[in-house]
Amino acid sequence: MSKHRRTTDDDTPKREKFDYETMKAAALHGDPAIRKQAFIEYFERFEEFPSYLFDNEPRADERLLQTIQDLLKDEETTKAMHKGIEELIRRLPS
Repeated sequence: MSKHRRTTDDDTPKREKFDYETMKAAALHGDPAIRKQAFIEYFERFEEFPSYLFDNEPRADERLLQTIQDLLKDEETTKAMHKGIEELIRRLPS
């Protein structure tokens, strides 16, 4: 996933079109660092975290839980992201 942005005629940064398949591949990646970055970029774009990518029945996917833990341990995780994580956890099965 990339943070590269195109510019408009007035040099205002414009986000690239959302690429679901690229984001999904990164969010499901075997490397925890790539998954974490995908979640951060998704949150920056949509102000929520994507639980729907994982099969969370009958319980939450281990990759998702690991990514949540990685974000919670990261000192750079913002208050808004912490709130988003709390909301994500509420959506998950117990």
